[in-house]
Amino acid sequence: MSAPPTDTNIQARGVDRMLVRLEHLDKLLNLAGEVIITSSTLHELQRDMTDAVTHSRAMTEGDLQIIKSADETSTRISQDLHDLVMAIRTVEIGETFKLFRRPVRDLARNLKKEIELKFEGEKVLIDKALAERIVEPLLHMLRNAADHGLETPIERIHQGKNEKGIILLRAVEHEGETEIIVSDDGRGINEQKILDKARTSGSNTSADILTILCTPGFSTKERATETSGRGVGLDLVNTMVQEFNGTLTLNNVPKSGCTFHLRIPKLKAVNIIDALIVRCTDTLYALSIDKVVSLQGVRSNEIQASMDRERFIRYLGEPIALFDLSELVGSSSSAQENPELVPVVIIEGKKEKIACVVTEFLAPAKLVNVPLATDMFDRDVTGIAGTCIISGGRVGMTVDIDTLVAMAVGDPIRPSEGHFDASSFSEKPEPASSSDKAEAIQSSVPSTVIVGHTQDELIAKSKLSAQRDRIANRIEESSQKDLSDVDISDLLTELSRGLMELQDALISLEHHQDPELMKEAFRRLHAAKGNFTMLGYTVSATLSHQLETLLDYVRKGSVELSQELMDILLDGVAELNSATKNLPAENTALLVRIDTVMRSLDKTETVTDPDKLLGTTFTLVPVVELQLLGALKQGSQTYETFIRFKPGRQAEFLVACLILRKLCYYGTILATLPSVGDIENGYCGQAIKVLWTSLLKPDELKAAIDKIAPLFGILEHRSIPTTVFRYETSAEI
Repeated sequence: MSAPPTDTNIQARGVDRMLVRLEHLDKLLNLAGEVIITSSTLHELQRDMTDAVTHSRAMTEGDLQIIKSADETSTRISQDLHDLVMAIRTVEIGETFKLFRRPVRDLARNLKKEIELKFEGEKVLIDKALAERIVEPLLHMLRNAADHGLETPIERIHQGKNEKGIILLRAVEHEGETEIIVSDDGRGINEQKILDKARTSGSNTSADILTILCTPGFSTKERATETSGRGVGLDLVNTMVQEFNGTLTLNNVPKSGCTFHLRIPKLKAVNIIDALIVRCTDTLYALSIDKVVSLQGVRSNEIQASMDRERFIRYLGEPIALFDLSELVGSSSSAQENPELVPVVIIEGKKEKIACVVTEFLAPAKLVNVPLATDMFDRDVTGIAGTCIISGGRVGMTVDIDTLVAMAVGDPIRPSEGHFDASSFSEKPEPASSSDKAEAIQSSVPSTVIVGHTQDELIAKSKLSAQRDRIANRIEESSQKDLSDVDISDLLTELSRGLMELQDALISLEHHQDPELMKEAFRRLHAAKGNFTMLGYTVSATLSHQLETLLDYVRKGSVELSQELMDILLDGVAELNSATKNLPAENTALLVRIDTVMRSLDKTETVTDPDKLLGTTFTLVPVVELQLLGALKQGSQTYETFIRFKPGRQAEFLVACLILRKLCYYGTILATLPSVGDIENGYCGQAIKVLWTSLLKPDELKAAIDKIAPLFGILEHRSIPTTVFRYETSAEI
């Protein structure tokens, strides 16, 4: 159905679940109880009425009062359920605002400007569909404000402003609508420059400034950059606002900045519609009331024809193209009971009005629309949004008026703007141009639970099932192979949510070295590492571990949290978030950057090559030397053991850690090559060398390692008895 804020097509993003507050569930349970009580009352009333009809007894005043009470109660419950469902669908807009902290930070660096992003009204609640759809338009507005609006620091100081520019995102809740304000304190819009550019580009110079700015392809920049210049930003914003039946206004103050106001009506229930019922021959159609302009009885001699329009009528002096509603949706023409007076309904799409011939006007009604599962049909059903049950148990078809009008007037139906792949917080190049980048941002918190089996739901389930199969093939028999589809979805959702909070903590850390923020970042990274390991995402688990190590260097004061290091951390978090949407793959460039930083912080060269490892001797500190001598005195045998393994799907450092843990069952480990610290930091090849003590004799030790070899992919191992005198002693304690 095409009632704009209720149009299910608005929900283009493929989310299928969201968090629900406990208070809302309590209210839902209370309403369910009231429904049961009302149902019981109606059942008793039905029995009384049946008995009255059977025995020819007239209805009493009490019966009528019960009917009236039941009707009022059901109406109230229906409204309460509607309000509750819409409340459940809402989220705080602050969660959407937070998505822009990283892109604005990167914009400031790229543009060599000082930018502070401020938020107001973060607690304002908006529908989840709007929260998802508004991300890309707001991002374009922020990029325009940063690039076109804010001056460079030296310009701002010269003009008597603070060198740091301010961009404000503000949400205000009004009765029946939500206002989102994007403002900056920059140079404002040069209106004369806009008009001059409009003349040279052939745009309509008589239109207002905002209309010109929203013209597709219009830009004042001579050359497109990575930030702006393609002329798609405000066009995209305007399109989104129109989809939600909202308005976009501009308040421009030269030299002081400009403010955009997006006023968007609050969404109504996506499947409850106020509709006008019309009949075309034997088929009933429901037309959204707010799209119906007029109902008319047109005499046959008032229907005119012209060269460019087959048929048209005049409405308020304006020619309106005339079509048969039944023919537009692919059926036979509507039968006319009175050919001299034709029933015509005038409807309005996004850009134009058309008139439709019907057989009969019926009464308006509040209906429940059931979207069509289009995979059930062998042909397109363009113009039909779903079905509905009309009073009397009759089935009707709900009309998608916007699509129907666009199809009737030959306007190509514009596909919905490409939604953001929330798999990353970093910029990604658009296919059209390597120089024009769009930041891919996501709140991957799932939305409402889908009821029924729509095509989107079936596709989502298919993708999730395929993802689960891939995960199951990558994890060991001993790991969580019994994860259900719901478990995996919940785990990935929680992972994405935690990574968003991690990104927020890291950006705050860049400005304030707060121990609590550092603690929060560590906790999030550690949780992510555990969850990725549970899923069998070893690439992501390894990356999480390396990022944790980098952050540990900062915490210990070994390295300063520079912009370069922060970029690596944020890019790493973006890569991890991408893994929650797609099966992770190694980002070689990022790994090289991490490895370079870690190498610069390490004091010693770590040997990971198996052949070199064989020729490397242990350097023992005095404490370890004393431990070794003590073990010899107690009758334990000291061994030097070389183990080479094939990690398979697991990360090398994980396999090495597991082998060391297993060896602890048979003795005491004194030293390892690479060191335990290096192994934990990911510096490990496919071999380790261990100095340890054990009560096992050489043949017993060989049998023990042979037994665990298949579990850890051990290809070869050698153990030789040794003494402390073989090793060089370090002076360090």
